[in-house]
Amino acid sequence: MTTYLEKEMKSAGYEIEIPVEGLLVVKNFVSDEEIKEYFGIINNSTQKDWEIQYTQGLKKFCMAKFGRDDVEKLVEEGLFEITENWHDKNLGFDDHPINHKITSRLQNIIDQSGENLIVSGFYFFQRMPQGVELVAHTDQHTDPSIQYAAIIYIHDNYKDGEVFWSNKGVQMVPKPGTLVMFPGNDEFNHGVRPVGEGPIRYVLPAFIKIPKFYDNNKYGIPTGYN
Repeated sequence: MTTYLEKEMKSAGYEIEIPVEGLLVVKNFVSDEEIKEYFGIINNSTQKDWEIQYTQGLKKFCMAKFGRDDVEKLVEEGLFEITENWHDKNLGFDDHPINHKITSRLQNIIDQSGENLIVSGFYFFQRMPQGVELVAHTDQHTDPSIQYAAIIYIHDNYKDGEVFWSNKGVQMVPKPGTLVMFPGNDEFNHGVRPVGEGPIRYVLPAFIKIPKFYDNNKYGIPTGYN
């Protein structure tokens, strides 16, 4: 296995680490000033703001994948899985300039690789307060359009809350400004350890996807790619 974007990140001047083949750690992908801007968005948000993104995102995704947005019914039918107690864990900021800035930064590097893939994100924060964890999972099980996951870390002063890859024997608390990337397949089954007492854990998730996947695979019926 090669590590996706290893060569392109080096060419762009970033310092990288590869803990295991396929897992790419890019240091200082976002600057200290950009991190301050991110925390400005977080600090100016309300509890109500945090209760919008996840539910809306599920409905939008289910409409694209299944042609219907009755999420609870899809779960009952065993067609879809959701993360329990996650309704207030995501904060969207789609139209903020920094979303377009950072997303374009990664997209430009992807374009240099010659692969026809697109970045979906970084347009929302994920928060995990004390006691919250993310059980090990495989991204492609929910969304087969995902080729790679990409996560930006903006602080490391929370307790515990390590991201881990269950098949690789690797876990870490990345430094602020770090981008972590890895494949969305079973080999990179991953999760987050329970967060300890103290500061809330914030990250910015994104996914690198096959473009127009659900246009060409209407409701699970493949029709070929553009």
